[in-house]
Amino acid sequence: MAAKKICLISDLHLSTNPRTWKEAKTLASHNYDVTIITMFHSPALRERDKELLAGLPAGINYRCAASYINGEMPRWKSLWRRGVGKLARLIKKLDIDTPYLLNNNPGAIIREALKVSADLYICHADCSLYIGKKLIEKGKNVAFDIEDWYSNDYLVSTRPVRLLKRLEKFALENGAYVTCPSNAMAEAMHKEYGGVKPEVIYNGFPIEPLPANNDSATPSLVWFSQTIGPGRGLEKIIGVLQHIQSPLSLTLVGDISEKYRNELEALFGNCRQHILIILPQVKHTDLHALLTQHTIGLALEENFPASRDTTIPNKILQYLQAGLSVLATGTAGQKEVAVDFRDVVAIVPPDDTGTWGIELQKLISQGKTIKEDIIVRFNNKYSWEAQEGKLLDLV
Repeated sequence: MAAKKICLISDLHLSTNPRTWKEAKTLASHNYDVTIITMFHSPALRERDKELLAGLPAGINYRCAASYINGEMPRWKSLWRRGVGKLARLIKKLDIDTPYLLNNNPGAIIREALKVSADLYICHADCSLYIGKKLIEKGKNVAFDIEDWYSNDYLVSTRPVRLLKRLEKFALENGAYVTCPSNAMAEAMHKEYGGVKPEVIYNGFPIEPLPANNDSATPSLVWFSQTIGPGRGLEKIIGVLQHIQSPLSLTLVGDISEKYRNELEALFGNCRQHILIILPQVKHTDLHALLTQHTIGLALEENFPASRDTTIPNKILQYLQAGLSVLATGTAGQKEVAVDFRDVVAIVPPDDTGTWGIELQKLISQGKTIKEDIIVRFNNKYSWEAQEGKLLDLV
């Protein structure tokens, strides 16, 4: 009997879309015939994609519907597609939403998806809400993984909010199933749209061993992202550290501009008792080992817009997977996780830095936590291995 075909759809590079590659790994490991369809935008990210694929089960078909890497698309076609995107933004000024605000070439993905003739399509990323709707209208079996509450995410003037709301409602009413990364988001979307309540698949990563050398001589704070930039709570935490006298280190991991590096270093000049370390972005495969070298993770999220409030960011999950205590702002998603880690996760109001200082000092005063205990609790509920069974049941 031939293996069932499953097609995962996104317009993001695999290396920037962890839920897609984790899903692909699970499905391929359980004898499904897996195809991933996406678009290419960066040669560097494509190389990272290849590295990821090398660690996944053999046979996963990774297909590009359109490559926007310089020189890989005919110039006339590239100019045409840019023109489509520009026209969509101009039309938006007339208060008209179009799917070309989500992706300037959704038709290419739809055509590639139809070639696969899959038994099930699973749509990731905001543009795939539209693609999934079109596939359903063609009689295809489609599920949706709503990784963020797209109609309530990064609310800029060109965001097609009304269109996204219609697509989200359609997904909840017509999808074979719908998943999202937190109970907070599932409850909020169900309240907003009705339809089926999304099933929760947490954004945890596969279980990793705790390295033998995982101690920090002094309290060590860590924060990571692809990009280190303003408006991420870093200025606030440095202000808090000015009032903590016991020496500690603050490590920031991510790509940073020279201008912003200089600004942070100047601001940190008022924290002479502490050490600031800025490291470049690391590969996902190296991040866990880096995090285990620290004692406290910083999960400094805003609770606006609603997508940021209701999601569970990767940061808090990866800190706990590494056995760290966590200072976390009180979004609905982070509170959901903190219930299981009340002894090591301090929840603080996003804008009350006075409370940040009090709770951070408590975490520091706790001394060394038993990392193995935190990791066991994390693995039992939030690791990817703990999510696989639910995914396979849904599929």
